[in-house]
Amino acid sequence: MTSRAVRLRVRYTGEPKAAALHAFRQSGMHFGLVPDALDAGQRRLEATLLRTLARPHPGFAQLSVAGSVWGLSAASPAADGLVIWPAHGQAAQLLARWLPTRAPGGELGGVPGLRVAPLPERRRDTLSLALAGRHAHVELRAEPAVLRAAARLAAEAGCEVLWERDAASREESEALVELTRGLETAEVAVWSRALRRLGVAQDVFGAWRHRAPLEQELEGPKPERIAPRPTGPGVALRGVVAVLSADGRGGSGCTTAAYMMAAAAAAGGARVGFLAGDDPSNLPALLGQARASFTGWRDASQQLPAGGHLKVALAPKDPAVAAEYLTAVRADFDVVVVDAGNGFQLPHLAAQADAVLALLPDQVSWYSQEVLDDRSARVQIWSHLNDQPQPGHWRDDLPTFLDEAFEHYVQWRAEQEGLSLPEDGAADEEGSGGEGLPAFDFDDEDGEAGDEEGGEEGQGDWEDDDGGWVEPYDPDFDDDVEMFWSRGASPHPYGATLLPPEETAPYLDRWREDFLQVLTPQGQRRHPDQWPRIVAGWSERNRARNLERLPVGAPTAVERAAAEEELVASLTPQALERWDEQLWQRESTAWRAAGLDERHDVGRAEDDLLWTLHHPRPAEEVAGELRMFARQVPYGRPVVLGVTRLRQDLDRHLLADVRQALQGQGIAGLALIARSRALQSWIGAQRLDASVLAVGWSLAASVLDAVEQQRRPAP
Repeated sequence: MTSRAVRLRVRYTGEPKAAALHAFRQSGMHFGLVPDALDAGQRRLEATLLRTLARPHPGFAQLSVAGSVWGLSAASPAADGLVIWPAHGQAAQLLARWLPTRAPGGELGGVPGLRVAPLPERRRDTLSLALAGRHAHVELRAEPAVLRAAARLAAEAGCEVLWERDAASREESEALVELTRGLETAEVAVWSRALRRLGVAQDVFGAWRHRAPLEQELEGPKPERIAPRPTGPGVALRGVVAVLSADGRGGSGCTTAAYMMAAAAAAGGARVGFLAGDDPSNLPALLGQARASFTGWRDASQQLPAGGHLKVALAPKDPAVAAEYLTAVRADFDVVVVDAGNGFQLPHLAAQADAVLALLPDQVSWYSQEVLDDRSARVQIWSHLNDQPQPGHWRDDLPTFLDEAFEHYVQWRAEQEGLSLPEDGAADEEGSGGEGLPAFDFDDEDGEAGDEEGGEEGQGDWEDDDGGWVEPYDPDFDDDVEMFWSRGASPHPYGATLLPPEETAPYLDRWREDFLQVLTPQGQRRHPDQWPRIVAGWSERNRARNLERLPVGAPTAVERAAAEEELVASLTPQALERWDEQLWQRESTAWRAAGLDERHDVGRAEDDLLWTLHHPRPAEEVAGELRMFARQVPYGRPVVLGVTRLRQDLDRHLLADVRQALQGQGIAGLALIARSRALQSWIGAQRLDASVLAVGWSLAASVLDAVEQQRRPAP
């Protein structure tokens, strides 16, 4: 089967037989003998590359080389990547047409944002093509020296080379959007497939100069035999692999990642055992079962393509017994994947692992930012002022604390007197308002007042003899008194609740007096310098603020104006380095006089003229930060650092450099697990789909590479 499959693949791809055999040994036919790209970004890149050769920049003629598709002779496709071979002597010509250039008239050529770099592990014969800031990539079998030849070709065509910049300019980014906007999803898929089936394409590509390829043109001689099926040896992972949290914390996704890797190895033909902890474990949910614990080994092969062998079990809770158990089951499987998890699960079993996958949520800065601001000076000034911490939103002082405590007192007092507090939902014109106090519910979900301890911790209230709450506190309970006076005001400026309107709640003045009367004995003792002023002025201050409908901590109009005047004065020296003094004074005065809506509208008026370039940070710095966060990584065995919950697409070339830098710090490999709806929806599925297996395949391959790297003799 192997030799026939390899020959058939070569007919589709045109690749060397050795490359086809290697691809088959890696993944068999699990994703198809000649697989399509699973990732949408990868498909777009591949489609754009081939389409650019079909319709090149006017400065470059379309390549015409016998036995090739516009200078491409062969491809070696995988589910998550693609290697292409140029026709003999055509690598520089291809790069000159692909890599971005600018003609004298300003027109961009090539693929905007495309960047090229030698692969660290194959610097002599392979170049990696990737969009700046994107993980999608294509490998070109060519020596780095051809880059100089491509630059000469661009110069001879009168074009400026753009590909040496580390970040894509705004001009390039916008041009790339325009370039891909005209490609519909179906068209992207068929262009990508055409690049992956260059052996078939050599007979029909001539018509693609003016139209997209047709699916039937790419079916090839045996379309039914190249479809995905559970055949082939897959990734030859063996031994014990532990998956643990790199920083020792929970929530890293260890169980999910470990299970995906185990499933992929099993789908590849290995006999796999998956061992998880029982306190807690997400394993039952992954299997689509109840969360109850179970004993012994359970067969999970039904979630895999036919022929997969995967069994799962929960490890004994006792660490010593668990270690003995792992030693005993080694011989029963080709691979044992241990969900070591965090410090409360099975991290001690990592000491018995042949390799470790340590997961770390994405929390480092991969890029530095350069802001290009083409907005008018007026918009820049208003935006600059809007971005400053707005003054006077919240103050942690005694009057503010009493304002907040009085809100709780009002709710309690209304309950005691059987009053329904009026609501008006009013807000002041600056947007600081909120709603009137809601009816306060003193009962829990079961209809019982409070909890056994007499209230939630930190609420500062207590139960009286009748089982109700006492606000602001019960003077007879020292703990309640101390809890109340040890708190400060909570920072909840705008949008907080309001007291009832004064005109509809005439009892508020009397309640303020009662409130202060309860507090005065302790207030005099704890705040002897401030309390006389509190007694003299707090009630009127609280009443005046309520008349303005101000939430706790929100500044009055006078306070806000004074604070903003002070803010502008503090910013003036630095502002005059950017703007003319007369302009600054005029616009800052106009900003102070404007309402919040106008400030927002002006400050955002020209956002389309604001652009941020993301420059890759030095790989050594990024690697150092990753290593710093990975505090629980064990030593003495190959370790792959898996970065999860990626906050953005990451530059392929930056990742390659970071991976190499990590190797100097004891980390053998770097793997990524991107956010994906498919990875969130598969849990508990009856059958794992290709996208889930592809992630597991990638993780298993990274671990295998790390193991093989350690086995290689030192150069």
